[in-house]
Amino acid sequence: MVNVLAPMCRRRFLINVRILAGMDLEELPKFCYSQVVSNVKRYIDKKTTLYTPIDTLIYNQDFFELFFRPISSELFDLLKNKKLKEADALISRSRLPAIPSNSKSKISNLLRNILKRDKMIKEGSFIYDFDVNYFVIWLDNSLYIADLKKGYTICNAHKKRITSPDILRLILPIYAKGKEFSLDLEINEENNISKIKIVISGEKLIKIDDELRNQKFSKITDEIGPKFPRTTFNFNTNADLEIMVELDETCTYDDLNDLFNTLSSLSEVEYIDLLRKEEY
Repeated sequence: MVNVLAPMCRRRFLINVRILAGMDLEELPKFCYSQVVSNVKRYIDKKTTLYTPIDTLIYNQDFFELFFRPISSELFDLLKNKKLKEADALISRSRLPAIPSNSKSKISNLLRNILKRDKMIKEGSFIYDFDVNYFVIWLDNSLYIADLKKGYTICNAHKKRITSPDILRLILPIYAKGKEFSLDLEINEENNISKIKIVISGEKLIKIDDELRNQKFSKITDEIGPKFPRTTFNFNTNADLEIMVELDETCTYDDLNDLFNTLSSLSEVEYIDLLRKEEY
């Protein structure tokens, strides 16, 4: 009875441990794992949950079933066989409320409209992107990161480290949409250093004098310093602010979200907090 109604492993964290250890589905406690998947589904559906799933791991088959039920098996097989164009076409043909991250939608402020349940946005809409290694989804202030090589998905990613530049390439455009920034990602393969170049257009910058602006630059540098060891601020010839940020290898999804929120204080545009503040 203890294991069923009140498991001794808080939030069934041992399921995470076993998945990370490379165990197959058949090797997991069937009931415990089914409860984990059910809890994630209820969270996605905005129903009452046993606990808030944070950095919860499930197998990719179940992840795709939650978001792409009518086409989940076919999509999973296409991605497994690295048929990316076919996978993208399959999603596009479906009637699912899936919006590609690079969408050229004429609907302005896409993320804001999703969060506000705008009538022009289909109910339950989510943003997605993928490459040969990862598949990411943003839905209602939550990120889901499927590792296509390792076979599992991080659901509602927060405290997990961002372990690959490939993940950065997929999620950064989503962050940029929420802040109305433009950005570039620079990867130094030799020393494994990742740098983000964030640009805030001059017309969107807060209107303060140079002295106050420099003080704000110093304050921001101090605030983000532990996770982002080097930050520089420069104005280009168009009077746009260019911010170069070096990422520490321990950077988490929360850290990256906090970085963008902090830098948003330099802009007059009302920003979107892309990750929900969860109770741990």
